[in-house]
Amino acid sequence: MDLFIKNARLIFVFIFICTHTFSQDYTIETIKLWKDGEIPFNKEHITLKETLDEAGVRYTQISEPALYVYKNKTVKKNGAALLVCPGGGYAKVTIGGNNGEGKAKRFLEMGFNVVAVLKYRLPDTQIVNSQEKVPLCDAQKALSIIHQNATNWTIDKNKVAVIGSSAGGHLAASLANLKDEIIAPNVKQEELKQAVSILMYPVISFNLPYRHKGSYKRLLADKAESQMLLDYYYSMENQVSENTPQTYIIHAKDDVGVVYQNSLIYCESLKKHDVNYKYVQLDKGGHGFGFSFNRTGVDWTIELEKWLHKETNLFKN
Repeated sequence: MDLFIKNARLIFVFIFICTHTFSQDYTIETIKLWKDGEIPFNKEHITLKETLDEAGVRYTQISEPALYVYKNKTVKKNGAALLVCPGGGYAKVTIGGNNGEGKAKRFLEMGFNVVAVLKYRLPDTQIVNSQEKVPLCDAQKALSIIHQNATNWTIDKNKVAVIGSSAGGHLAASLANLKDEIIAPNVKQEELKQAVSILMYPVISFNLPYRHKGSYKRLLADKAESQMLLDYYYSMENQVSENTPQTYIIHAKDDVGVVYQNSLIYCESLKKHDVNYKYVQLDKGGHGFGFSFNRTGVDWTIELEKWLHKETNLFKN
């Protein structure tokens, strides 16, 4: 009898642990950005198949972009939403593991009702035409989908933020500043509204000496006939205006992948146009530190959370 009771207790403890370990406080939904056969800029015949590396982290050869929507089970009325633009040097989309779900979970903990992680198409000339327009086209469509689902997702259209890292930071900055050029078909101007822009070690400039060669080559390759114009247009320090949303930027001083001066020149433009911003420069972390405490020595997301609650309208009634 005692053995039965002990075994029963062990089974109960096991079930309790499993239930609490694997239960989630959020749901996940996958949404295609475009209907089949209606994906803008895709080549008519695409033979390459989407690939995911062995680590399950990096996507390439994307021809069907999607949103992975993480929704808090406990939602606030008129809550906030966040669009995540992952990095990858415009050669891949680093969305797996902590780069996607890990980030989503942390931001849901901060109080966002919805965190939508974007798997966008890359400027791959084997898959798309007008490659420099394609990532922004998908980002605009993703932002519009968030606005269109505001009621269903219990979010306030005035409480939509965008975060991007590395090349995804360039994409997020483009989304913040190039609102007058609507590339995505059937997207309305008001659907591109965002309250806050968060940039992690972003690619900003395509001008020397701070240009990130890889991102630059992939996004603007083979455009010699209009290269100077494109270099200027896609260098985000040139596109800041009084309509740029308030911005939080973080960069490590020892970043050799995308040098921190990218963030500094962007901050100069924000200051020039009286845009509210916060710049955090870490002593260490290198490039792509994400939420890694081991690389930075600090949990920088705590200060970001404080700033979002104090300086923005995202979590205010």
